[in-house]
Amino acid sequence: MTSNFEINKKVHETLDSIESIKEVQVSPFFKENVMHQIRNTTEDIQEATWSWFTPKLQLATLVCVVVLNVLAFNNLKEATYDDNINNFAESYGLLNTETSILN
Repeated sequence: MTSNFEINKKVHETLDSIESIKEVQVSPFFKENVMHQIRNTTEDIQEATWSWFTPKLQLATLVCVVVLNVLAFNNLKEATYDDNINNFAESYGLLNTETSILN
């Protein structure tokens, strides 16, 4: 094991090394340059995010949504109340299709 003397010596060496630290010389415009670079990178990321959603793709998406809405509306008009109730009962297992001897 290391003795207390060796530990104390290392502690003092560490504390003495703090005195050798000097002030760092920084350009007065360092902060402005860094902030400018950060702003430029965020603008590049933002432009790349929406660059794939071109007007042609927007128009195609709009056409698809309109066609789906028209089809859904026509399907809704054709369905009757009884059909809707039967579909609901089938999907939740509420129909009693089993035959029993007692019925």
